[in-house]
Amino acid sequence: MKKIHWLMLFCSCIIVLFSCLMSLRLTDYEELILDSLSLEYRAGGQEVSLALWKDESDGAYYLFLPSRFAKAEEGLLLCYEDWKGTLKIDDTVIQNQDKWADNGQEEIHKLEVYDKKGQCRLSTTLQVLASENIPSLFVSVEAQKDLLKIEEFENKKYIEAGSAVMIDEEGNFLWQEELSEFKVRGNLTAAYEKKPFTFSFHEPREVLGMEPAMKWNLLANSTDGSYIRNKIIRDLAYESVDAYEPEGTFTELYLNGVYQGLYLLTEAVEIAENRIEIEPDENWFVEMELDFRAREDETQIVTKQGQIFIVHSEYGVSKEDLKVIEERLNDVESALFAEDGISTVSGKSLDELIDLDSFAEAWLIEELSGDHDVGITSQFAYADKDEDSLWYSGPAWDFDGIMTNVNTPMYSVPEALTSVVWMSRPEENKNQNRWMAAMWNYPRFQELVKEKYCSVFRDNYEKELNDKIDGYVEIIKRAAVLDAFRWQEQRFTWWFTFPESIDISEEGGYERFDTLNVHVEIIKDFMARKLAFLDKLWIEEKEFCIVEVRNPATFLDQGYNQTLYYWVEKGMPIEKLPSYEHEDFRFDGYYDVESGELVTNETVIENDRVIEGIWTKEAGE
Repeated sequence: MKKIHWLMLFCSCIIVLFSCLMSLRLTDYEELILDSLSLEYRAGGQEVSLALWKDESDGAYYLFLPSRFAKAEEGLLLCYEDWKGTLKIDDTVIQNQDKWADNGQEEIHKLEVYDKKGQCRLSTTLQVLASENIPSLFVSVEAQKDLLKIEEFENKKYIEAGSAVMIDEEGNFLWQEELSEFKVRGNLTAAYEKKPFTFSFHEPREVLGMEPAMKWNLLANSTDGSYIRNKIIRDLAYESVDAYEPEGTFTELYLNGVYQGLYLLTEAVEIAENRIEIEPDENWFVEMELDFRAREDETQIVTKQGQIFIVHSEYGVSKEDLKVIEERLNDVESALFAEDGISTVSGKSLDELIDLDSFAEAWLIEELSGDHDVGITSQFAYADKDEDSLWYSGPAWDFDGIMTNVNTPMYSVPEALTSVVWMSRPEENKNQNRWMAAMWNYPRFQELVKEKYCSVFRDNYEKELNDKIDGYVEIIKRAAVLDAFRWQEQRFTWWFTFPESIDISEEGGYERFDTLNVHVEIIKDFMARKLAFLDKLWIEEKEFCIVEVRNPATFLDQGYNQTLYYWVEKGMPIEKLPSYEHEDFRFDGYYDVESGELVTNETVIENDRVIEGIWTKEAGE
């Protein structure tokens, strides 16, 4: 039996050894060499490392270069473990540490990998794509795979220290710093392959002209095909509000040498020097939040009307503190929903509880952007712990789901005040626009909104539309092309809406994925229409009727509120009623809920109305 046992063991070893030899014989030289390949760019005593990116659809390789690198005289050093094989580019052997320079003409090079016996193991192509006009941030971390797999750690708490190098749009090295942390940030967007990040320095420092601070964010803008929605509203807030508003500037990100795409590098919303400059131990800092996210936060507060908040504090928040904050928020809420604007909790009026100016500014920013999260999430406020202090709104934050890039259809209609709508989600949904909608019922608040629009916001909004957007596009247009190619079709699943006019060819070069201009024109159309509507409402003081258009069709996604609101100038036809087609349903038209009258695009509107679409299911064959 022992002999048989040893014989079986010997045979097993032979089989394993044979398998190893076969595996070695069939070694994936592409992985062995190209995965270890780095291209070093060195200038002025500084250096950064770049890596090739493989297009899995056709096996071709690409090298994404930062601005000005393609024309750099220094060239690139190719570094790889040459004991495993040899590289050839355009039939020229490239040894480890050889210098190689592309001519910057986007030529497609032949790329080959040979084993030690001279046998060609891979033959493919390599194309160098260089960016323009954008600074670049190179971040190096040790455990990149663990960092990016957010499903493997709870609440994105995985923190990876590392180092960062910033290079400006001219290819000049600006600084190199060690990072105290670098991690995935965000909520919905954290689940996408193009990750948003946050990082911190050990000491405050200036970044791309923004005031020195320790903590910074990298917004991926994955859900925004234009890449500029966050930038537009961030700049509008910065120009229109005297209080602190976070700045942001475009940059391209490389993580361990791998091109990640176009980002907006922004200041973080936090209590700190050059940020929200209040004493953290003497103030409360709260944020409206979605119910399913707030439940994971120990500081969750739900007011009597159901408005959900979380409390931000680096020192922690005790149960006693939470009780005090809850009482103060309910005090504000009582005044908000009182007909006379007087709280039944403290007897104070709304303007004795909140700073109406800052809330009017926040309300205007939301309305001008068409934000589908208005009054639900990413709305910040702070107040001194003194019981007689006011709550102040701000700063503004999170504007990728705006200007028709929205999953709630009502926010795609510019000719309406959508921020006054309470039921912005289906009735059973706990996340509703309670507070911001209720503020509109307070006469002094309405006056302030109108006053601030006419005196400040209108001109700044028009400048964004007529002057700045084209400037943003000119800066990012090349980087947007590269980002679109880097992420290709998967980008389309990230957007909240997919524009009908986009048609991506299945064949062609890397530029076929570029959709920037389509998205930008959609933004311009929204802003122009919103501006025209608000001018009529608040400057010309036209009289408007509100038409509520309900859409209960079962083939529409009723997980979002399908109701639309149109503010129609009195005595004018409604125009632009939504139209839907479905093979299983016949549309019978829109009918007035009270009178039963058929309402069409030609119907003249003389008063507020509620109409509802009627569909009849077609009989089966």
